[in-house]
Amino acid sequence: MAIWTPEQKTKTKKVKTEGCTQIFELEVPAPKAAEAIQTALLRLQLTAKVPGFRTGKVPLEQVKAQFMGRARAAAADDLIEGAVREALGELKLRAVAMPAVGNVKFPEGGALTFEMHVETAPEFEPKGYKNLALTKKEAKASDADVAERLKQLQDGNARLEVAEGPATKDHYIVMDYTLSRDGKPVPNGTGKGELVDLSSDQTVEGLTAGLLGSKKGEARELDVKIDGKPARCAVTVVEIKSKVLPALDDEFAKDIGVESLAQLKEKLAEIVQKEGEARGERELVAQIDKALLEANAFEVPASLAEHQLEHMYGRFVERIMGPEGSLPEEDAKKLREKLQPEAHNAVRLQFLVARIAEAEKLEATEDDLKAELEKSLAQSETEKDKAKTREVFEKRGDDIRAMIKERKVYALVRDSAKIKTEKA
Repeated sequence: MAIWTPEQKTKTKKVKTEGCTQIFELEVPAPKAAEAIQTALLRLQLTAKVPGFRTGKVPLEQVKAQFMGRARAAAADDLIEGAVREALGELKLRAVAMPAVGNVKFPEGGALTFEMHVETAPEFEPKGYKNLALTKKEAKASDADVAERLKQLQDGNARLEVAEGPATKDHYIVMDYTLSRDGKPVPNGTGKGELVDLSSDQTVEGLTAGLLGSKKGEARELDVKIDGKPARCAVTVVEIKSKVLPALDDEFAKDIGVESLAQLKEKLAEIVQKEGEARGERELVAQIDKALLEANAFEVPASLAEHQLEHMYGRFVERIMGPEGSLPEEDAKKLREKLQPEAHNAVRLQFLVARIAEAEKLEATEDDLKAELEKSLAQSETEKDKAKTREVFEKRGDDIRAMIKERKVYALVRDSAKIKTEKA
């Protein structure tokens, strides 16, 4: 092993800082570079295949003559990897991603120089997270709220019965149809037994209006629009139906699973109350997030913001288009532009929560992790579910600790805040 003097060690010079990216110039001295080339040549000698020589028996001078380019490339890779690792350790940087390397120069007989671009965590002291002024709406289930939920239950348990025509906006129509444009069938534009609610707008513009006044067995040719473009819809009315609502009485309540209508109203009031409380908590968290972001302005690593953006974009597209769905290029571009500020703020909040936890010495202890596991196990219904829960905790222990720590940060911020309760 070579012993390098200070003059022969890798030299590191900071060039500039751009946002969260620090750029350094590194220089590996010529003697160290020459030794790395020699080592690479010796490795190549063990496997080199040259006509007239057995593998591993090619003279070193012959290896130099034929494989010097490969040796220099391998040496450069080894030198860069070692120099980057050494620099990160000495500089004590909070790197958030593997450094990027560029502008590599490796003249024959000379030193190896290159630029190292390191994305680092932003350096800041968190502020403005104590004694926040927050407002919380009073969570109270009103008679109107309960009545609305009761109506939703009633609508959800309604039945459709055959009705006499002509069809009105209060009716449903069962129809067979064929869509066409310019005399040609529209792909996937036929259907039988399609149920249409005449009180609601349909994706085929003009369909519901064209069906008003129709009777069972009647055939109609309708002018409609599909995606804003003119088309024709040939319709045959198979049946006309009307919605019949169940009576709101004790029998209805028993069908739902409670003893009486009065008890059903009590249960609905409890649900509305709990939903109001949960909504109030979410609004408090949103106020805390807003206050933290306004009080702490700093740049975030571009790669983390981009990763968060792609994560949010992927989840959004999957939710509306399905796992295999995708958006047209222009729509995808607009969606990413719309999500970009939200993604940036999400990364800022991650750093803020981490720094507040550091400042307040908040940690997720083993007891915290154990309590979280026990809570999750209590919610698992079968032994198979419990086994899966334990597996998740074993594989994602760090993520769960981070979640517990975040929870503690928000609890600290909330406990120190001045919360004013307002009527909903």
